[in-house]
Amino acid sequence: MIIHKNPYFSVRLKDDYYSINFSTEQVLILPIVDNNILFIKSIRPVFDETVIELPAGNVDPKETNSQAALRELSEETGIKITDTKRLKELPSLNTIPSRTAQMLKIYQVNITKDEYNNRKKHDDEVAGLLLLSNREVISNIQEGKIIVATVVAVCLRYLL
Repeated sequence: MIIHKNPYFSVRLKDDYYSINFSTEQVLILPIVDNNILFIKSIRPVFDETVIELPAGNVDPKETNSQAALRELSEETGIKITDTKRLKELPSLNTIPSRTAQMLKIYQVNITKDEYNNRKKHDDEVAGLLLLSNREVISNIQEGKIIVATVVAVCLRYLL
């Protein structure tokens, strides 16, 4: 039985067990600029400060996962790339294995310095961008500045 539903997810109760079903597939993109990882500083209402994340979001109707990844990149960083062939699909991750079997689709894209420097304005859910070297990524993870588990996992997969 579905006990809650909104445009983003539903909660199902079956045999005293609650599970979550996201309304659409979810994508995350790992943007690389000259061997540096490009992060976004997300504004999240449940946190007092911005959260360091990678661009991510829902797959819209009539949109492929790779198209959604590039759209999210454009919306959240201002960097517009239209050629889905530039994406490298990475192994998927499960974000909440105790509550959903749905997998997060992950892509990597290499961005030129010119594309980064000529980016447009990002959307209002993002306070800014953060370009970190590999060493800075590890340091931010170790210091607890990067706190989103999927972001940590994707970065460590890339760096190892």
